This record gives sequence, C-alpha cells and structure tokens, in this order.
Amino acid sequence: MDDTLLSYYNRELSYVRKLGAEFSEQHPKIAGRLRLDSETVEDPHVSRLIESFAFLTARIRQTIDDSFPELTEALMGVLYPEFHAPYPAMSIAQIRVIRKTPSPQTIECGRKLHVKGEGYGDCVFSTCNELEALPVTIENTRVVNAPAKAPNLVLPGKERLLVKSVLSFDIKPFESAKIAEFKNDSLSLYIDGQSQLTFKLFEYLMQGTIGIAIAKNAMDPNPICLPANRLVASGLLRNGEVYGDSFDGRTCVTYKKIMDFFAFPKRFLFIDLVGMREIWPLFESGFSVYFYFDETDPELVQGVDETTLQLGCVPIVNLYEGRIEYIGAKEVNLESKLEVHRSLADYADVHHVSRVYAKNNEGETKELLPFYGSHRQACSTDSPVYWGLRRENTRFDNGRVSAGTDTYISFVDTNFEVVNLQSDWLIGADVICNNRDVAAKLPFGSELPHTDFIEGGAGIRVKLTIPATSTISPKLKSATRWQLIAQLTLQSFAGQDGLGVLKESLRLYDLVGTRESQSMIDGIINMHTSPSTARIVQQGRSAICQGTKIELEFDEQFYSGSSVVLFGHILDEFFAQFCAINSFTQLSIKIKQKPGRLIECPPRIGFQQLI
Repeated sequence: MDDTLLSYYNRELSYVRKLGAEFSEQHPKIAGRLRLDSETVEDPHVSRLIESFAFLTARIRQTIDDSFPELTEALMGVLYPEFHAPYPAMSIAQIRVIRKTPSPQTIECGRKLHVKGEGYGDCVFSTCNELEALPVTIENTRVVNAPAKAPNLVLPGKERLLVKSVLSFDIKPFESAKIAEFKNDSLSLYIDGQSQLTFKLFEYLMQGTIGIAIAKNAMDPNPICLPANRLVASGLLRNGEVYGDSFDGRTCVTYKKIMDFFAFPKRFLFIDLVGMREIWPLFESGFSVYFYFDETDPELVQGVDETTLQLGCVPIVNLYEGRIEYIGAKEVNLESKLEVHRSLADYADVHHVSRVYAKNNEGETKELLPFYGSHRQACSTDSPVYWGLRRENTRFDNGRVSAGTDTYISFVDTNFEVVNLQSDWLIGADVICNNRDVAAKLPFGSELPHTDFIEGGAGIRVKLTIPATSTISPKLKSATRWQLIAQLTLQSFAGQDGLGVLKESLRLYDLVGTRESQSMIDGIINMHTSPSTARIVQQGRSAICQGTKIELEFDEQFYSGSSVVLFGHILDEFFAQFCAINSFTQLSIKIKQKPGRLIECPPRIGFQQLI
C-alpha cells in the first residue's frame, strides 16, 4: 500500500472532524448528540464511523489525483519504456571451465543463472553478452615503471616511442588445452578491484596505450608488436544491452548506457585485445602480453596485482522470461494484478509485458493488442479488445515484506471503455520478470551466493565477482509529467544555457540520485558549441559535410572512483542521437587539471563514425 494514502487519510479525518464540529455547533438539535469538536469525538462508535468514512474518501481522493498523470504514464510507457519499468539488479559473473577442458566453451547471450542465498530467496539472472570461456589462466599481472623488463616495441612509422610504464601479464593454457586450435578472435579482460584503481587503469588502457607486444617472455627477440587500436573498450561497444532485448527496440541504447553509467558503471570495465585468431597458433605453451603507456602513476604501480585483470567475466542482469498466472474472465474486474508464475523464484515482478493473449475452452488462442500502440488498425474484429497497464510501487508482496513494483492490467475497447470479456476466456501473458529487491539482500563472500546455470553448465564453474546492485523502482504518477516534458523539450544544447540543459537531461537519467552521481554531473564545468565541417567518403566519393563541434570541460576532482574518459565517450554517443540528416557531431574533451591534453572523438552521425 502506498504511503501517500496515510497523508490523504489524515487530511480527510481532520477535515471531517472540523466540519462536523462546526455543523454540530450550528445545528445542535440535529447533530448535538454526536458530541463532536475539532480535536476529539466523545462517542467511540461515532469516532469509528468517521475514521472509516475518512479512509474511504481518502482512497477516492487519491484515485482521482492519481488519474491525472495516467496519460503521461501511458505515453512514457510507449515512448520511453525504460522510465516506466524497474531498473533491474546487475552484477558481474566469472565463468571458468574446469582444467580438463581442451577448447573454449561458448556461453550464449541470455543464458539463465540461478543465484541463491539460503534464507534470502532466489534470483534468476541472464548473461548480457556472448562469452568464450577459455581454458587458460592469467598470471603475474603487474605495472612497472620504465625502464622495465619488456620486449622492444617497434611499430611502423613510429621511430621514437617514449615509454614511461608497462602493464604486463602471462597467459598460461591448461595442460589439456590446445591453444594453437583456438578460433576466437579476441582476448576479453575485465578490470576488477576498487573503483579508484580500476577506472584509472581503464583510462590508461584507452588513452595512454602507445603500443602492445605479445611475446614468449620479456627477452623474446621477435615479439609481435601491435598498434594501440587493437585494444577495444568492448564494454562500450556491446550496444548497452545490459537489458537484453528489452522493449522491442523502443528505447535508445545510448539512454540505457547513461543509466548504466550512474547505476552500474563497472559493467563498462571490459577490454578486448582483438585480432587474436592469427596469434594463438604461434604460442602453444602460452605467452606474455605487454601494454606500453606514455604516462606513469604510483597508484597503478602499487595497486595492480594478479587479481586486477580477470578472464571469463560477463555482465549479468536480473531479468528472465516468464509468464503470468492465468486470469479467468470472471475474475477480471476494472483491473487485475499480474501475478508471475513462480516456478523459478518465489519473489517476482513484471519488468515488461511481451505479449497478451486469450485462450478459450477449445484451445484457440487470440492475441490481444495494447491500447497505446501503433498497430490498433490491425485488429479486424467488430468488438476489439485492447489492454492497458498501470504500475504501482509497493513494499509488500502477497503479505511479505519485499519492495517492488506491482503491475495491473485492464481491458478496454477503442473508446477506452471497460469491456466484458467472453466468459470462456483465460487471459495469459508472456512477460520479462525480475525478482523485486531480493538480489540486493543476497550474501556475498565465502563462496556466496551459490550460482549455477539453470540448464547445462557441466564442467563450468560460476561465481559473482561483485555484489549485485539494488533494483530501482520507477518514478511513477506525477513524476511522469516532468519526465515527458523534459524528454520533449531538453533537446537543444546550443546557446548560453546549453550546459544547464545538458545537466538537466543527465539528471533525468540518473536513477540512483546519489551524491556521487550528482557530483559527476556537476563535474561538467563548461560547454561550447560551434559550426564545423568534415570531409566524408562514401563508396569512393568524397563530400564536405557541415556539423557541430562540441567542447566539454571537466573538473577531474568530481570523478574520484569514476572516469572522465568513460563519461566522455558515452556523452559522445548521446550528442550524436540529436544529429540531423547530412550532419554530424564531434566531441572534444578538456580536463581542467590537464590543460595541455585534449581528447578528440571522431565525427559521428548516430552510431556511425564519419571517418
């Protein structure tokens, strides 16, 4: 039950007592026996009647007030569904094969994991990306200052490379592994550890790497030298699909990346060394990898150890496919609560609805369409039935304390009037579920929580590297008015108020609303936009394109435990979403504490780079 009902009840009770006292005083012959005043009611029976009446009128008044934002809730649910659904719990899982495994094992995107803690409830997570679990180990990870024991880095066209520090590690295959037969093209690494260390190392790898070497050892006279662009920030390139294929493509991937940056930034700490398919056959007994940096940092030298870089990691999200308990036509009132079929977990919520259908006694299935949708005319029946959803944040689940979001369904006609369903109909729905607030309560440490694949998984070991985050309930009701207005109006960043508009837009996607996340938004201290031109080449033909150059200045002091570089790359994609046809955006990043350093992003049109 919503806590706001209590405030409505107190106001109604105070009003009835005050008005009743005035009425009793003005009409003593009619109401004198009620013995009312504005503070107390002497007759306990009258007091109970007034309290009951106040409760009913409070509920009616709340329902009337809640009906005002119903349209904006519905529009947000269609146009920007990520604001209308719970933000699911997330974590990082490490998946390792047993030592007898001879070759890499492919873990598909969407594989379900059963995560459980005794006495805390069970959760179902899904993998967000495909993963190649390699039968190798990573050892001897360290950062050393120059001069370091490392192969001589020689790159074409670069005669003098000023190396100030080196990150190195060894890849050792299992005894049964045939590393020369590996076919995967990348070596995926996850940067694990304290945020102050991991994000700094991420920035060094993405911006400070001047070259890479792969060799048998530090004294190898013939190392394989690679340019820095063979290192890819795969956490940014994986389309932001921490949600999986949620909402049928109705939400922008970049918006989800911004939400993830504030709520779960560690999911971006994945890097891939690409082009490995041709390298595996050259090192049957393993190899060493060296990253050469043009800067040094004592925190990295002291803090990076064997646990910093991890293999076999993948982000996981507390979302999984499910279905609701069937609702009989006779059980449908003005609206009915959707109860998730709890075959996989005891606590479950509806994250979003994929499909609603009706079954009759003869086994025939009829798909029902959403009222707020683009396909209403596809319904050819004379009496079409549509469905609509309403959400409500609650603190209880069937009498048990568990914070989450309840979902209610109603059935209407083309005029949004409630319809009576056919008596033999059973209403069912395919849904994407999450487990309310259970994930954040799971114990962590000492091999907890227990994690296994629901199907398959023989010869594979799974564990969580970090505790699961909390599920974030959506801001509903009156909050949707501002969300809709902001989405439709905060889309121009030119002019004197461009920085303010940008910050307001980012606050819209800051679902956690902590001091840390607000500090990262406040860390953008200056913004400047100007016209720009760039040469583009398409199918052998070149042309001049006009666009907008955006320059942002950051104060690095606001990003302790985070990354300006990571934030900047996400904002680069964010600005590109507002780009017009035959135009482009180009972002430049300045850091207040490093006046001589400028990070230039390539020109973009949406997700595509011009060059």
